[in-house]
Amino acid sequence: MSTTRQTQAASVANSLVQLVLQAYNLKLAIDQNSATWTNLGVANMINAFPTAPALTTGALGTADGSPTVANPIDTRTVDGALLLRAISANDLASMLTYLQGISSCIGGTAVSANGAALSLIAKAS
Repeated sequence: MSTTRQTQAASVANSLVQLVLQAYNLKLAIDQNSATWTNLGVANMINAFPTAPALTTGALGTADGSPTVANPIDTRTVDGALLLRAISANDLASMLTYLQGISSCIGGTAVSANGAALSLIAKAS
């Protein structure tokens, strides 16, 4: 079958429909995760995970004497090892806020730009 402008247009239209459905499913997933975060009191638990400062090399330094929410969670500990990467409790809370903004936008509510978005994406990568 040869590719025509009509088949290309139909392909783009079909892609748009799929993207809208993906956006809706993303909204549902964000909303569920947000509700679970609140219902389980995840912020309080994450804030209590052991932390350590990040060194300039990217490695974790000596463990903090008590949790510091701005420092990465120490993945060398039992609780910290449950996470996919060393990331701070503050960054996790900011990621939730960022995702809640995406959910609101998908739901039709205007949201402000999130200047931290690219930084948060980089920390998740």
